[in-house]
Amino acid sequence: MSAPDLPPPPKHDAGDRPLLVHLHADRVAPEALTGGVVIVIDAIRASVTIAKALSEGAAAIVPVLTAEEARAKAAALKAPPRGRGWGGRDSSADAPTSSPSHREEKVLLGGERGGVLIEGFDLDNSPFSYTRERIAGSTIVFTTSNGTAGLLHARHAAKIIVGSFVNLTKVCEAFANERRPVHILACGTRSDISLDDVLVAGAMARMLLVAGRGTTSDDSWQVATHLWHIISQGGQDKIVEAMCGSRGGRNMVTLGLRRDVEFCSTIDAVPVVPVFDVASGLIQL
Repeated sequence: MSAPDLPPPPKHDAGDRPLLVHLHADRVAPEALTGGVVIVIDAIRASVTIAKALSEGAAAIVPVLTAEEARAKAAALKAPPRGRGWGGRDSSADAPTSSPSHREEKVLLGGERGGVLIEGFDLDNSPFSYTRERIAGSTIVFTTSNGTAGLLHARHAAKIIVGSFVNLTKVCEAFANERRPVHILACGTRSDISLDDVLVAGAMARMLLVAGRGTTSDDSWQVATHLWHIISQGGQDKIVEAMCGSRGGRNMVTLGLRRDVEFCSTIDAVPVVPVFDVASGLIQL
């Protein structure tokens, strides 16, 4: 809380390629992201699982907020198409139960609550669950505790990207020279800032700053990049240790899912750039 009689802050010129880092989605209003490119980070595990699913041949990911919404969306996608017959008569009763464009049995429910599989869902939120044999060609309706909320929080952006350690270099290379503002948005864990997301944000910010992007007056980018600098000096083992010691990491280790955290800590393991198109509601490559 600052003094109410402060004068306006001095202007800060971030140049023509500004970079903004948000340590938690709650620290930026959705409207403030309008017109920019937003890289959404849920480092453990949603961002990684989305990248892994698409790399294994999933047709699309549909992010939604709640389990109930996910079930309704999946049911709608599975429903046979309805049409009108001759003379305006509804021909759905006469229509075959499937058609070449109908995605029956190709719609899956994926996600977690409290880090574990939601009752009745096909898949949890472990990247190891999303194998080609299981998901190739499928549309996956997906809901997680923090990641899908972060994606929908960025709904006013011109472009929304799913980022993590596993696609770090690919994402940064794709947007290093982007003329629009680039926002790095850490989802956090519930209402709290989470070290795992901030660590990835710092790695991304460092790469983008080296590529010549400018910073704003807010020091969030310094917090993130200094954290990354300190941790990364210890190499991969130190990165894994930090990720496991984060709030999100501790939750996974408690559930016996340290292997997931180790994979989520592996830089460039899944070099793809998932893009969330708000108009269609789909995340695709």
